[in-house]
Amino acid sequence: MMIQAAAGFMSAAAFACLYRVPRHQIIRCGLVGGLGWLVLLLTGDYLGEIGAMFLASAVVAVCSEILARRVRQPVIVFLVPGVIPLVPGGRAYLTMLSFLRNDYVKGLELLVSTIFLAGAVAAGIILVSSIFRAISRTKHRKEAVVWRMR
Repeated sequence: MMIQAAAGFMSAAAFACLYRVPRHQIIRCGLVGGLGWLVLLLTGDYLGEIGAMFLASAVVAVCSEILARRVRQPVIVFLVPGVIPLVPGGRAYLTMLSFLRNDYVKGLELLVSTIFLAGAVAAGIILVSSIFRAISRTKHRKEAVVWRMR
């Protein structure tokens, strides 16, 4: 399991280099990706594949939001490399391969599964980003009210 978490770290760090993330943030990007992959591995048996993917992407999004605020970087610096290990690219490849081999039943089964997994990743990110945005707006509104009262 730790080897797979290390692989998640390496893939996120490699994509961070590919996306030209600032050098001093590459390790943090790798940690976010490794943590997301570890959450996926640990919760897969309990929540099912789609639930685990949702939770893992939500954890990646929370870590990205917190790191972005702490080190004053855009959220996308951590979010995109961190979510890369969770993208169901292998399943999408197998889907296309099944269709090319005229195995349409297996292809449709894999297609639906791939769509649900990708949707779970997107839903986890959207939910966390929306919560952080709502909290941020509330905080800024309170500051504006205090500023106007002066």
